[in-house]
Amino acid sequence: MTETRGASGKWLAVLGAFLLVLLAGGGVLAWRARHMDNAIRLWVIRSLSEHFQSRVELRTLRVTGFPHLGVVGEDLTIYFHDRTDVPPIIHIDKFSFDLGVLAILRLPRHVSTALIENMTVTIPPRGEKKTPKSSEPGKTSNVLTSLIVDEVVCKNTVLVTLPRKPDPGKRAKEPLEWDIYDLDLRSASVDKPFHFHGILTNAKPKGEIDTSGEFGPWDIDDPGSSPVSGSYKFTDADLGPFPGIAGILSSTGKFTGKLAELKVDGETDTPDFSLDKIGKPVPLHTEYSATVDGTNGDTILDPVRATLGRSLIIAEGSVINEPDHIGHRIVLDVGAPNARIQDILSLAMNSDKPVLTGPAKIKAKLLLPPGKEKVLDKMILDGQIGIDDARWSSPEVRKALESFSRRAEGKPADDEAGSAVSDLRGNFHLEKGIVHFSSLRFGIPGAAIDLAGTYQILGGQIDLEGHLRLQAKLSETVTGKKSFFLKALDPFFEKNGAGAVLPISIRGTREEPTIGVTIFHKKIEKKIGETKPAPK
Repeated sequence: MTETRGASGKWLAVLGAFLLVLLAGGGVLAWRARHMDNAIRLWVIRSLSEHFQSRVELRTLRVTGFPHLGVVGEDLTIYFHDRTDVPPIIHIDKFSFDLGVLAILRLPRHVSTALIENMTVTIPPRGEKKTPKSSEPGKTSNVLTSLIVDEVVCKNTVLVTLPRKPDPGKRAKEPLEWDIYDLDLRSASVDKPFHFHGILTNAKPKGEIDTSGEFGPWDIDDPGSSPVSGSYKFTDADLGPFPGIAGILSSTGKFTGKLAELKVDGETDTPDFSLDKIGKPVPLHTEYSATVDGTNGDTILDPVRATLGRSLIIAEGSVINEPDHIGHRIVLDVGAPNARIQDILSLAMNSDKPVLTGPAKIKAKLLLPPGKEKVLDKMILDGQIGIDDARWSSPEVRKALESFSRRAEGKPADDEAGSAVSDLRGNFHLEKGIVHFSSLRFGIPGAAIDLAGTYQILGGQIDLEGHLRLQAKLSETVTGKKSFFLKALDPFFEKNGAGAVLPISIRGTREEPTIGVTIFHKKIEKKIGETKPAPK
């Protein structure tokens, strides 16, 4: 009995001692937890300062909870190599993460989840020189480089890229800003690549860009040189805010390279693209390759293949961001070696049936300056167009051209002669919605017309004049007595191998053009497609 009591007393003593140790240890841990704030704050500042080789500021940091600890920091600022002439490279309003209980005894090397709120990342211009530190920078903290965060959730992130300094006498460009309202980083580390997924709100055209990929490692001396790669998806973007065009655009693509110099390959689809309030919607599909300078938004377009309706258009050039937020200047060399004129005209004519069909070749240089004007009002286009075997949809136009072709061939009474099939060649300059033709050559069997003048896209007004060359002599264009009397006039109109050369004009509208031919100062006019009066 006495032995049993002795054994029990020993176990009680051991249990009591264990409890005392546990309580003492808990007291030590609690005391350490209450006094960790400043230690961890200094560790964060020192580690970040050593890694970024710059001044780091952290206004507050506190450790909360026990034994499952949390860390909350506010107003973290990391400068770009101690420079004060550019914004801090990173500023975070608030960050928080959880620590295991062992972190009380030693600094953490692994964090499961971190939350960052209101972060601004500013990428300085490429080639900017850092300001040397006054003292020899220490080596990068082994603790920081070995720290891995499984997941970083960023709420409300702004990515700002600063433009290069302008040449003397030129205006400075405004920084570019990207608002990322949902950014998720996986396996984040300061010296290794990590995965990212983000959703950006695009201002114009308005829509959401869903992007994911790999970023890093971070280049301390030149952040714009940090490698990045991934893919994006941009859907249901309304082109309506761009004055003068309309449609719903979707785009997908991939990118790779450096943050400030990305190679982007992608495609877009706009099934209902149109020049707003002018023509009919036409499906537009593009496949493009471009190099994007992330510091200023300038884009160099490698050949872009655009399919408008069933017409292939190839373009290359640049999209340059202008200073003071006034927009982008677009300069393109455009070629359409095998287009269809009906696809092009659909953009400029609100008609269910194309007025003209046929294969077309187009070569032009396009300039679209920045500004709030409609696309058609500010677009400048210089080029050449060629249409072979053009066919007119209007029966009235076909009938008039066939009749004219018979007379031009010298077969006015032969109903089997003549044709409305046309060829067209022209040099044009489009500005402020008006096409100026310096030379517009129009041909049908038996006749060729060389014109110069203007065509107004929006209203359809035509004002052209030039010369008509006929294969037949003037007397051969008619029959009977008229032919007999005109024979005396044939020598006056024969010229340079043509049977007759006459002044000609085309005026009116595209729906009802009026053709006028002048013979000895007398003008003979004929309206084509004239609307017949309704029966009474």
